[in-house]
Amino acid sequence: MTFDIQSAASMLIEARSTSRQITPFSPGPTTADESYAVQDAVAARVGPVVGWKVGAKALGDTPNAAPLMAGLVRASRAEWPSSAFHMIGIEAELAFRLDRDIAARSAPVSREEVWASIGSVHAAIEVVDTRLADWKNADRLWVLADNQSNGGFVFDPQGVRARNASFADVPVRLTVDGRAIADRRGGNPAGDPRWLVEWLVNHCVRFRGGMRAGMFMTTGSCTGMVFVEPGAVVQAVFDGIGVAEARFP
Repeated sequence: MTFDIQSAASMLIEARSTSRQITPFSPGPTTADESYAVQDAVAARVGPVVGWKVGAKALGDTPNAAPLMAGLVRASRAEWPSSAFHMIGIEAELAFRLDRDIAARSAPVSREEVWASIGSVHAAIEVVDTRLADWKNADRLWVLADNQSNGGFVFDPQGVRARNASFADVPVRLTVDGRAIADRRGGNPAGDPRWLVEWLVNHCVRFRGGMRAGMFMTTGSCTGMVFVEPGAVVQAVFDGIGVAEARFP
């Protein structure tokens, strides 16, 4: 038997529309490419895609990517009813915004072209949620097929001009209801997120139809993931870059 991409996509789409979780079936995806095919099939029906998330467990590991859907992207200070989520995981992240289109192509995008195309860097919060039952024990390729558990994305609309300079040690604070949960410099397990941005741009132009001006690229947690309860007010503060805030009444 082979993995049924369309069946997986249909189940995930239904889970989104009904706010119910699904039980992953077997056989599941066996490669990242199969998980990406599910992402694309879901996006074709519930998009549009207005950004991307990218991350890696460590410097030099193969990153993974997932689309950000328009309906799940909001400017700070965002409010989301807590009832919209199965769980509310919070991650403080740096997100980069494109100023110009980068068309689909097979040739690599140089580092110089990538950074000439990026306009700004923003404080951001990724809200982690799942359409998968027994999420903690789900196969990681199923998690990737479910847009790597993206449940929402909140960005500081101000941002600052992005420069091709290190972001490895940017000071970051994550607070929940005014209480500091994390206060550190850097913290992204992949190190300086610039290489993740460069990888993501090349991934998208080669395999995902290119990228459009205005798209965000959020680059993985600098604080780890924190679960919060309904009613929480969350802030991600990146010194010199901005503040993102989300509320979950």
